[in-house]
Amino acid sequence: MDSRRDVAHYYDRNTWRFLRFGGGRSSYAIHRQLWGPGVTTPEAAAVYVNRRIAEEIRDLFPRGPGDVIDMGCGVGGTVFYLADAFSHARFLGVTISPRQRDIAARLANERDLEERCRFVEDDFQSADLGGVADLVIAIEAFGHSDSPQRFFAAAAAHLKEGGFAILVDDFLADYSDLGKAAHGHIARLRKGWRLPTLCTGGECMRSAERCGLRLIKEVDLTDLIRLGRWRDRLIASVSPLFEKLGLTGLPFFGNMVGGNALQIGLRDGFLRYRLVLLRREARGP
Repeated sequence: MDSRRDVAHYYDRNTWRFLRFGGGRSSYAIHRQLWGPGVTTPEAAAVYVNRRIAEEIRDLFPRGPGDVIDMGCGVGGTVFYLADAFSHARFLGVTISPRQRDIAARLANERDLEERCRFVEDDFQSADLGGVADLVIAIEAFGHSDSPQRFFAAAAAHLKEGGFAILVDDFLADYSDLGKAAHGHIARLRKGWRLPTLCTGGECMRSAERCGLRLIKEVDLTDLIRLGRWRDRLIASVSPLFEKLGLTGLPFFGNMVGGNALQIGLRDGFLRYRLVLLRREARGP
């Protein structure tokens, strides 16, 4: 199975569980829960990333953005949140999972948002999206790309000159500081969660700069993640068995093994969860 089909298969099989057990049922958020200031419920924690992105957008576009592309949109949770926050903006969500695309399209119809919120099943690295967006966002999608260079080349291609990209994802600490055990957990996370592009923040930024995207802002959100929940402890107890049985290649078990590796990485400090804001520079003559 090629990497594109593997990622699609992973989300086709796991999305129902992310929605049911991820804490963001009504918001359709399937990304990381963040317990920021004023957050007291799992539902609020599930949409905290959306709140932070909306705050960044208000600073960048006082009158609101025009066209926004969500690279790796899931079932549209972030798109719908931002559509409510910015009533004149138009959104295009791109997901590699046909199941996610179908759910997102149905939800847009139920919300009467079909005119402003469209969803396509495609690879955001190669899709021709017109290069007209004021803003590109990508939440926990960067790691699924083939390489940092391909990801940022695509982001730059989707943006107008002077447009912005907001990336929220996990990044590695400096490789030279990591021991054998940490490298083992990183390998498990890459394999289990289908993250070939998991890399350091420095590698990420160098690739972005080569593609004409300049770093404007970086915010570390790691301390807002709650580690060691009962579910995490349960996964930690069973994931070594799943790996021993050779089940990591299957989407359900791979998610368990990768999730445990992620918890260890965040706890031990060799993984950090960050928001990154970039600006697309003007092309040369």
